Amino acid sequence: MSRISIRFARPNDALRFETDGVVSGLPPAGETWSTRIAKWRIEQEAGRRAILVAEDASGLLGMAHVVFAFPQGYADPEVANGRDIAMLESLRMRPTAPAAVLDQLVADAETVALRQRYTTLTLCLPLENDRAIIQAKAWGFTEFRLMPDSTTRLHAFFRKSLA
Repeated sequence: MSRISIRFARPNDALRFETDGVVSGLPPAGETWSTRIAKWRIEQEAGRRAILVAEDASGLLGMAHVVFAFPQGYADPEVANGRDIAMLESLRMRPTAPAAVLDQLVADAETVALRQRYTTLTLCLPLENDRAIIQAKAWGFTEFRLMPDSTTRLHAFFRKSLA
């Protein structure tokens, strides 16, 4: 296995997220992966999001986003408020990536949040995803809220103190 590095996303990563298998399946409703990735990049350039990328010699292995503040109209001050609470989002890896990639992405996301003076990191997971919930708890996150989405599917919100 080659050395894995974690870095901030660059413009040329946009296409690679799909071709290297980091994003797959159906994109969010009404979008393509290309349009969603373009929105992520705009948010990163505006300073509201940091996109971390894991890669090795074989290509992109995974990604994680640290959301500092949501775009206008999507505010949720308990989840990401632009001051002291940031959100870990879009934690993904390609199916063939080593499991340790997720652990490293989460650790580096915490470091990025701390460097920006955020003291709490949040995470949202579908309530039926037992495996992800167990993993979030292993990373030190605790549940603080349940909320339905537009389809009445329940999501669990978790938070972790970084200070």
